[in-house]
Amino acid sequence: MVLEKMDPGLDGRLKGMVSASFFETAEALKKLPLRGGGFILGAAFLIADSIKAGGKLMLCGNGGSAADCQHMAAEFVCRLTGERERPALPALALTTDSSFLTAFCNDYCFEDVFVRQVQALGRPGDVLMGISTSGSSENIKRAVRAAKKMEVKTIALTRRGGAIGELADVAIEIDSEKTAVIQNVHLAVEHALCQIVEELIFGETPASPGGDLP
Repeated sequence: MVLEKMDPGLDGRLKGMVSASFFETAEALKKLPLRGGGFILGAAFLIADSIKAGGKLMLCGNGGSAADCQHMAAEFVCRLTGERERPALPALALTTDSSFLTAFCNDYCFEDVFVRQVQALGRPGDVLMGISTSGSSENIKRAVRAAKKMEVKTIALTRRGGAIGELADVAIEIDSEKTAVIQNVHLAVEHALCQIVEELIFGETPASPGGDLP
């Protein structure tokens, strides 16, 4: 095996890196319920109230956060787990239409790429979630501002101290400076949000796929 041929010193350093990565993520996760648990519930209530009133969740982000948007939208529209069958929940990742994204960025600018979609697709009572590990992505900031002008509620999933968190109606901020750690925790938050929203809408009563929302 390759590991058997590895220099003992290198092996130790690599194992130390792995341990440190898991430890930092575990520490950030441990802090989250104390500092951000209420904000997670607040965000879940915003989303659930919007959906129950006929609204939808829109998501935007860049890079790994764009992938998170697609992941989270899929879990709302499809399902989170097989433990609860329920109707589809309306969620839309603004990061997945390559034809629009490339056309708009080519003809206009990258900074307004999500603004344009919010203006086209957003309606009063909808919710926009902006995901940013840096907390300062200009196209997310502009999208949040545009959404608020349209009476679209806004949620920021970001790092502590970022400008996006200050703009949003509800901010879930991760206490870390490392992008990888923030992304690890963001995924846990996204799953928790979906689970809580399902519970708020459907409660303990199983629903059939394709059925009506309560």
